[in-house]
Amino acid sequence: MNESNCKPCPHCGKPLPAEASFCPYCASILNPRKKLSPPALSWRRTLRRTLPVLLLLVLLAGGGIAWYLSNRPQVYDDNGAGEVLYTDEDGTYQILLGWRDSPYSPAPVITQEAELDGEYTFPVCLFIHHKDTGVNASGVFLQKVDSVTAEFDTPDDPSGYMTYDPPAYDDFAPDAALTSFTHFLGRENSARGTWTITMDNGDMIYLHQTLNVDLIETHDFYPEDVPLDTIQDLQAFVDSVGDQVGNSDVVNIHLPAVTYEGSLSITGHPVNLYGNTEGEGRTVFTGTVQMNPGGANWVSYLYDIDFAGSGEGVGVSAARRTWAVGCRFTGWRTALLCHGTGANGGIAYTSCVFEDNDVAVHYNTNQVSFFNSTSPDNQFFRNGTAILIEGEPTEDSLELPGCQFQGNGTDIDNRSGQPLDISQAVFS
Repeated sequence: MNESNCKPCPHCGKPLPAEASFCPYCASILNPRKKLSPPALSWRRTLRRTLPVLLLLVLLAGGGIAWYLSNRPQVYDDNGAGEVLYTDEDGTYQILLGWRDSPYSPAPVITQEAELDGEYTFPVCLFIHHKDTGVNASGVFLQKVDSVTAEFDTPDDPSGYMTYDPPAYDDFAPDAALTSFTHFLGRENSARGTWTITMDNGDMIYLHQTLNVDLIETHDFYPEDVPLDTIQDLQAFVDSVGDQVGNSDVVNIHLPAVTYEGSLSITGHPVNLYGNTEGEGRTVFTGTVQMNPGGANWVSYLYDIDFAGSGEGVGVSAARRTWAVGCRFTGWRTALLCHGTGANGGIAYTSCVFEDNDVAVHYNTNQVSFFNSTSPDNQFFRNGTAILIEGEPTEDSLELPGCQFQGNGTDIDNRSGQPLDISQAVFS
């Protein structure tokens, strides 16, 4: 080692090369490392630089969320109330399920009475109005609708069906946007129906309606059970039957093959009269049968009865809903007269024969009333006037499919201008 190029170790004094970084004698470090610290950044300067970017990101995120919330499809549910208020750029609409005659009143629960295993149909209407004015808004609103469906949940008793027809416009309820004819089988039952309106913009509207079916009893009375041989016997039984049955029970009276002389008045509990169809004899009435029973929405039926007049009087005078089926009317000034008014009035006739009457069927009300506007397969022979229609017309069309008109002085005297469908009737 050249001592001129040496330096002493500061720790032990031994000679060391000039470039030595540690002493091999005492193992001491000759050039200790300096502790380095990274340069300190100013947090204020960093915040000033990044804050505008952060604020922009926050504003963009908030705007995106607001746009999404304002434009995403909305769900409107009536929550069992039977109606929904729906608002868009054109205003607010009242949307509800109800009856034809009460378009502004929702019907979230419907209760129907039925005979066991009877098959029933009734209409449910969808109404749409401008909320502020109450004006019918069906036309403008339906232009924004993609689809409307209606279906029931499984009934409590699945053996008894409850179904909706697909909702569609129907002349039965011209003020309704859509109508669905609802069908059910007579069972003690209940189910919730849901109408789903899907809008073009993806909004969903749900309207709910619960259908409850209450069973009513049916009572059949026969000549062997009660005296029915004379008009006095029949009148006495008709007057007393309401004390023997429930208010909503159905009463069927099966008549013998006799001729009843005199008039019959049905003003208490509604009854259905069944004429005799066994053997050669039929049940005959020679006096007026007045149909004006109590109770609302009842239909009284007359089956297979001959009404034989002497050229005067009225065969059947109906102030309440009356339906003649398979009956024969001959020799009356007026064979079948409808003079009931309002929702509980009206007549229908199916497969009946009207012969040699001055007027066969006479609608004589302040409003022509139809609980069933179709009267099929009737025969009108040699009457002075087959059908006479007076009073204010309804928007329903009287349909006469399969009816035959022959030898009448006047087939149809439509004084009220009632809409008619005679396309399937035969005139000769």
